[in-house]
Amino acid sequence: MKLQCAFEAGRRRPWLSRPNGEGGGAVAFAAAAPLIVLAVAVAADHAHVSRFRTQVQLAAGAASLAAAGAIARHPEISGDSVGARVASAVFARNAPRGASGTLSVAATSTDAVVTATVGYDGVAPSNFGSALGYGAFHVSVSATSRALVADSQTTATP
Repeated sequence: MKLQCAFEAGRRRPWLSRPNGEGGGAVAFAAAAPLIVLAVAVAADHAHVSRFRTQVQLAAGAASLAAAGAIARHPEISGDSVGARVASAVFARNAPRGASGTLSVAATSTDAVVTATVGYDGVAPSNFGSALGYGAFHVSVSATSRALVADSQTTATP
């Protein structure tokens, strides 16, 4: 028998404790396990979406750089069509799996500088979202690059 002091006699025991200290830790873990699993699932989804967004941003940057370079090398051809074809090919080669959103390409050209902007608007797939009530996350990125237009008189051979 355990003796209690006067100030302990009327107090309730905490909900996780057991008489004589038996098994309190197992009950606490069993009660917290679903919350721990939920937190790990949400953290894993957040990390996946963050990595996906970074990869899409890098692919858009590479696509805008390639589009600006292609338009600067061939200023006589319609810039938007060349830029869109090159940007689409480079983006598709560098984008992560599951990047099936909308790609937009805009190019402006002056006498000396070409500016190409590539944008992506789509969704990042979720690993655990369907079980938790959400299926995907919206991802939107853009990248802008500039290139100098080559002077045709200096590159021509006599």
